[in-house]
Amino acid sequence: MADDDRDHALLFQRLIMKEYPSVKISYVCDGEQLMHFLHLHAVDILFLDLNMPFKNGYECLQEIRKEAALKNLPIVVYSSSAHLRDIQKSFLNDADFYLVKPFITEHLKRAIQMILSADWQDDPPIKRHYFINNSFVPYTTNA
Repeated sequence: MADDDRDHALLFQRLIMKEYPSVKISYVCDGEQLMHFLHLHAVDILFLDLNMPFKNGYECLQEIRKEAALKNLPIVVYSSSAHLRDIQKSFLNDADFYLVKPFITEHLKRAIQMILSADWQDDPPIKRHYFINNSFVPYTTNA
């Protein structure tokens, strides 16, 4: 997880540790730390905030997608922004999923359950969707 909002990161980590104790989660707080971490560690899925210092989420998306070793890494943008332009820009930069940070823990649990149960190597049905107001919404370029 890459997120400069420590409160959101702690909530997310606690939920993962409680609901998925076998899942190992690591945390970085800015884009430069993220890129350094990705070069040193194998990662199964990345939860990426957009608004971070040093390198924002879009810059990280672009850099990750240019690297052969990271090109197929499933990336879930995890942002407080529900603006369509941010969702669109994330998908244009090859994000796999967009998760608007829910304010209700049960909504976050539901989204995480679907995201972690998806087979990201086999083009899951939730790919190119976004999660907002406890709903999975397909992203279309006409939106």
